[in-house]
Amino acid sequence: MIEILETIQSFAWRRFILGLPTHGLNKIFMRLYDDIRHDDYLPSLQRSLLRKTSTQRFPRDQELIEALRSRDVYGIQTKNRAYLLDRLENFENKEPVQVDNPEITVEHIFPQNPDPKWKVVLGEDQYSSMKEKYLNTIANLTLSGNNGRLGNKYFTAKRDMNEEGKEQGYKFSRLWLNKHLSGLDKWDVEEIERRFNLISERFLKIWKVPDVEIGEELSEYEETNIFDAEEPTFKKLEYAIFFDQKLETTQVTDLFGQVLRSLFDLNPEAFFSHDIPKKLGLTMNPDECSSALPLNDTYYVEKQLDSKTKFERLRFVLTALDLTDELFIKYADDRQ
Repeated sequence: MIEILETIQSFAWRRFILGLPTHGLNKIFMRLYDDIRHDDYLPSLQRSLLRKTSTQRFPRDQELIEALRSRDVYGIQTKNRAYLLDRLENFENKEPVQVDNPEITVEHIFPQNPDPKWKVVLGEDQYSSMKEKYLNTIANLTLSGNNGRLGNKYFTAKRDMNEEGKEQGYKFSRLWLNKHLSGLDKWDVEEIERRFNLISERFLKIWKVPDVEIGEELSEYEETNIFDAEEPTFKKLEYAIFFDQKLETTQVTDLFGQVLRSLFDLNPEAFFSHDIPKKLGLTMNPDECSSALPLNDTYYVEKQLDSKTKFERLRFVLTALDLTDELFIKYADDRQ
């Protein structure tokens, strides 16, 4: 049970760091139990999540690290920021620190309003880069019980501060997040990148990708999100699932019409934004179309398109309406 929860936690948190949409999670977990083998419970659950693709995917290490490198961590919700820093600080720590308390606050190593010495030491280019690119990233953030005292001072002053013998500086901190800082003589882009590598290495140990063989890739004949499906040229459908309702349709043209009419009926105003009119060729005059598909009694779109183009336009509209997890298809297996 604990390993299952850790897997789901890693899945959800990695997706959060990437900024992947959350509205599809209900469908992921609603369908998850169907993929579980009771004689192989944990691995089958992990395989199911690892086989997700597109907006439902389990982010792998490389894209996760690239997203984390530039993520504005300071600007996320306070509870999420506290969770991230708490897990980083207390990982494998036999003397855990209570991060969520008023005495410990988030500290910018390169300050939000730096002392003039920062610009003198760093030079114009690095100073601008630190301020514009790195300021709120995880590599420039730490925890401190003396944030107010450290303030905007230059790095070495923050490192060595010991006013009234009260040991406020990084050099005296017992926090893991400050351990690396205690031995540095400067804080610039090079040191930020080096610290990011240390933090990202720790991140990957905490929020791991399950070490399990995925097995064969999904067949083109299995039910899949339209964004992950093989191109439909020369293929027939067995069925589609739209807003959790099964559509008994075998033709891409029928699917194209049913989905567009349903979406238009659901939210007609949205069809006049997001470049949807231009993409679909939305018109009130059916004679402007080679073959007109009525969305209602007034508006029409072109339907004399090849199957690939129909899929492209459905994907465009679903993306524009933030409904990327609402249409699944299953191709008919003509091998049988």
